[in-house]
Amino acid sequence: MTHTSIFACRDPRGLHWQLGPLPPVTGRLTLVGWSETTSRHDAGVPEEVSRVLARALTSIARVTFPSAAAEGATGVWSPLGDDLVRVLTGKGVADRVVAKLRGRPSDVVLLSTRRPETAMRLFDDASFPWWMQGQVVLLSGPEAPPPDIDEDALLALFGQDWTKRAAPLAAAGIAGIMRPGVDGDVAGLLSLRDEFEPVVLDTLERETRLAGFDWALLPEEGFAQANP
Repeated sequence: MTHTSIFACRDPRGLHWQLGPLPPVTGRLTLVGWSETTSRHDAGVPEEVSRVLARALTSIARVTFPSAAAEGATGVWSPLGDDLVRVLTGKGVADRVVAKLRGRPSDVVLLSTRRPETAMRLFDDASFPWWMQGQVVLLSGPEAPPPDIDEDALLALFGQDWTKRAAPLAAAGIAGIMRPGVDGDVAGLLSLRDEFEPVVLDTLERETRLAGFDWALLPEEGFAQANP
């Protein structure tokens, strides 16, 4: 029987997490990690962990992320079932994303949702692979419309200085940004508002325990040992 644990670490400092220079100049960075007693040979997020993360995030925020699967998307936000989609266009964004991320699709589509089953897709999108640190997640007000972000702002969030470039996005209603760390085996949550981080951690702890998994808030050294 597989035993699963989810844990978090506030204010990490290590460069080995591959989340850029830490601590961020603006906002607060928190690591989220996981472990299973059954060994896995592939990088990334186990399905049962992605389910918990998706439930936690969508219960407190609107979740917006790049996705390949969004037929009929245009340059304005439009419905796709119970979700919303939009193509990012203008200023050569398609060519620049391909150059930046190497081999990603020419049409960059943002998918915005409040549904856990949709949010789970961000961890398993072959065109924006979490396990290759090719994904970024925007977290905004749950009842607000999707954030108004342009191609330059999105591309900046894939760079080493992403925490610095993220700071102005608070004015667009974005409360937090999540990115995969090293090998996709850890998530970095940048909270742009002081009150956002404790809400995320409280919600994540609740969803973790509801799933029957262990939860812990660890110092960085303990986090590294739990998330080798």
